[in-house]
Amino acid sequence: MYTAERQISQPYLQHVSGPLYEQWYLLHHRIVRVVTNRSSLAREVRSFLYYAELLAEHTYEQATQLPIAIPEALLWQAGQRLHRPVALTCYLFVPEAGKKFPPEPFEGRPEDALWEEISGIEGPLRARWKRGTLRFREYMPYPGVLSRIYSVLDTADLHATILLEDLSECTAWFIMRFVFYMALGAMFAYDGYEVVHAGAIAYEGNGMLLVGSPGSGKSTLVLSCLQEGMQLLADDVLFLAKDDAIVKMYAFPEDIGVRRGARELLGGCEFMQSLSCDEREKRFVDVQRYFRRQVSVSAPVRLLLFVHEERRKAEFLAEPITAVQAVTWLMQEYISHQRAQMEEMAEVFNLFMDTAEQAPAFALWLTPDARENAQQVRALLTRFYS
Repeated sequence: MYTAERQISQPYLQHVSGPLYEQWYLLHHRIVRVVTNRSSLAREVRSFLYYAELLAEHTYEQATQLPIAIPEALLWQAGQRLHRPVALTCYLFVPEAGKKFPPEPFEGRPEDALWEEISGIEGPLRARWKRGTLRFREYMPYPGVLSRIYSVLDTADLHATILLEDLSECTAWFIMRFVFYMALGAMFAYDGYEVVHAGAIAYEGNGMLLVGSPGSGKSTLVLSCLQEGMQLLADDVLFLAKDDAIVKMYAFPEDIGVRRGARELLGGCEFMQSLSCDEREKRFVDVQRYFRRQVSVSAPVRLLLFVHEERRKAEFLAEPITAVQAVTWLMQEYISHQRAQMEEMAEVFNLFMDTAEQAPAFALWLTPDARENAQQVRALLTRFYS
C-alpha cells in the first residue's frame, strides 16, 4: 500500500475549514506532500521548492476529500525514481482567529522546555521538547518577523503540522527557512538521509563537499565557484545518502548567507549589490534570482574539501589528508545531535567512512583572491575526474 499519510494521526485536520490547497512533489527519491488552508502559503512553498519536481496541485473544499493513498497517476509519474512508498507530509495551517493557541488537541509548551536562540538569526526564540515519537517546537512572537508558531513532527508516520497564530505577522522568509525547512529536513533525516552542516558544489556531474564552521569562508568559496560556472547543491545544510553503493549529496539550495568578509571579497559582483538589511544576522544572496540555472539537485561526492578561517596564504594550497582525519573532521561538523544515539552514531560513522574512502580529502588554504580560489578548486576536481 502506497500510503500518503495516516490521516487519523493528524489531530487537527477535522477542525480546518476549506478550501485546502494540496501539492505533490518528487524530491530526492521521495514524494513530498504539502497541505495548507492559505493560498499564499501554497505559493510560498512552491517558490521555496522550485528545484523539486511538482507532480500535481489540487484544491479541496473539505478535508474529507483529501486522498489517503498516493494517487496512482503520481506513482506512474515518479516511476523508478521513487525509492520509498511513503509521502513525507507537511500541514501548514492557520487556525481560527481569537481561539486558544495552540488549539486543542495540541499540548502547550511544558515548563521545562526553555526558550533558546535560533542559530543563524538574532532575536526570535524557540522552545523544543519531545514525547515518544513526537517532536515539538514553539516559536515566541517577534515584532516584524513572526507571530506565535507551533509545530509537531511525528517521526514514525513522517508527517508534520505547523500552526501559525497570525499569518499577517509572519514574514515568508522566516516561515520557509526556519520552520517549514526544518520540518521537511527532519522528515528526510528520519527517512534514511543524513543531515550535515556543509556546503556543496558540482562541476560536470561531480560533487565537492565543502566542510567548515561558520566564518571559515565556505559561503564565499561557494559564491566564487558559482561565478566560475559551477553548480550549487547547498551553502549550509544538505543530505548524504548511499545510492547504488555510491555516497551522494542531495541538495537544499536555500539562499546563500554572507558575512562582512564575503561582502569585502565579492563586493564587485552583481549579486552582492542587491543585499539589503533585515532582521537576520547575516545577509542572503537570492539564489533563484542569480543562480537558478546553476542549481543541481544531487551529485556523487568526488572531493572532500575542508576550510578553516585560520588557514589563509598568499598562494592557494590544497594539502591531502587521510581518510581517518577526514572522518574525524566530518564528525565534528555533524549537526544531527538530536538523533545522536549510539546506534545512529554508528550509522553516521559508517557513512562518513564510505564517503572518505570514495573521495580524496584536502585541507584548503585560501587566498585573498576569491576568483583564484574557485579556479583552483575546479582544477583540483578536474585533475581527479577529467
